[in-house]
Amino acid sequence: MVSVVRTQYKEEYSSRTTPKAALRALVEALADFKLGLPTTSRKIKARAVSPGKTTDREGPESWKATDPHSFADLQQVSVELLLANSEHRRCEIHVEFRSGHTVLNVSDYDTGWGKGVFEDMRSLLRSLGISSRGFNDFLRKAYGLLDIFQNVLLAFSAAAFAVWITGRGASYLYAALALFVAGAMPALTHSFRFFSAPRRALIFQETLAKGRNFPWAETTAVIAFVTGVLQLAKALIALLWQ
Repeated sequence: MVSVVRTQYKEEYSSRTTPKAALRALVEALADFKLGLPTTSRKIKARAVSPGKTTDREGPESWKATDPHSFADLQQVSVELLLANSEHRRCEIHVEFRSGHTVLNVSDYDTGWGKGVFEDMRSLLRSLGISSRGFNDFLRKAYGLLDIFQNVLLAFSAAAFAVWITGRGASYLYAALALFVAGAMPALTHSFRFFSAPRRALIFQETLAKGRNFPWAETTAVIAFVTGVLQLAKALIALLWQ
């Protein structure tokens, strides 16, 4: 019995709607991916799943697996590339698209390629606009912190407003308003989603409307928070220089 060591690398990206052209570009890029590796075989395949229907395709045109499906019904789309060195030594690349997330998974079976393949796949997904890493992802993480500390932000907002009422400078008012927006935005978002449940996000779309994936709520809250902090800093500096 041959003992094989499996090493896995995984990264998950937040939900986003991806243009179908990016799926085709991904499959075409995988056809020429890491050609310098000493592989004995390369196999690309894709699978599309919707209620009551599963479509499998193999080869450089496997991106057409989504053709028999309605975008509104798609539940899962996966693209796989198998790089084999021998019967037991191989590297498997798996990219899975779902409504809630996109996952990159690389499994290495005794080839030693896993780490390099994983890093190159991360770069590829980023260049194709499939992954959400980058500034948008930073905004969502920052927004998550504001969501956690929203009560603290609202308390600071009330304190700054109280100071302004006593006759202090306008910086306290601006800080109060900005921190109120930063603290209230997560609560408003949760309330909106509670009373009006969001529709399931499409996994793919023929063409993507400009700004469709841009995190508007997150951006507004983060900018408001930064503005509030700067206004408080300005007020404190003015107080110290009096």
